[in-house]
Amino acid sequence: MAVHTPPDARSGHDLSTVLLHDMWNHVNYAVAPENMAALEACIATLMPWQLWAKTETMLGYRFHTNYEWGMAFFQPSVHAATFARVIDEVRRERPELDEAITGLETLTPDVNDHSGFIVKSVEEWEARLAAFAAASTTHPEWQVTVTGVLRPGDPDAMTDRLAQAWIRIGLLGPIRNTFEMQYLNPGSLSAEEIEAAGGISATPRDALISD
Repeated sequence: MAVHTPPDARSGHDLSTVLLHDMWNHVNYAVAPENMAALEACIATLMPWQLWAKTETMLGYRFHTNYEWGMAFFQPSVHAATFARVIDEVRRERPELDEAITGLETLTPDVNDHSGFIVKSVEEWEARLAAFAAASTTHPEWQVTVTGVLRPGDPDAMTDRLAQAWIRIGLLGPIRNTFEMQYLNPGSLSAEEIEAAGGISATPRDALISD
């Protein structure tokens, strides 16, 4: 049902009180139509996202009680199907394209394109990571691959504030098909505490910005 807001209405959610600048609040993926049913099953099993909208032309999920603070949309597109098919054909004909895509897939996951979300606790993070890993075997039709895992204290971890896991879902297409799942180390300072102490991040400022 469409909701019509009168022009003289007063906002009940003034974002100017919480936003420094813009706030990323949604992602959208064009998906091959034949992959939509499997994708819906994959998300229903592996992601505790609330199904907010389901129509012939869209799956929409929200992450917050205020849906304007975080959503993901997946929309069927024949062009996405054509793109995936042609990429697959050309990869066999052009070794350099195959090498480029394989190279992207083998980059450090934090470098390759991805969208990220954070979960509530280390217990949830570990349980869901195990579920993603299991699904790669038990549900090959979902094309799920855990491409990288970093925990606080790991030699390659960029910070001790976060645990990070990257999950590729091939149903989304040959590129831009990866999510990063984080949890905040409960022993670390919050972002607010770091900034209150004059910092920018748990990572030293000179390691974040260079000339």
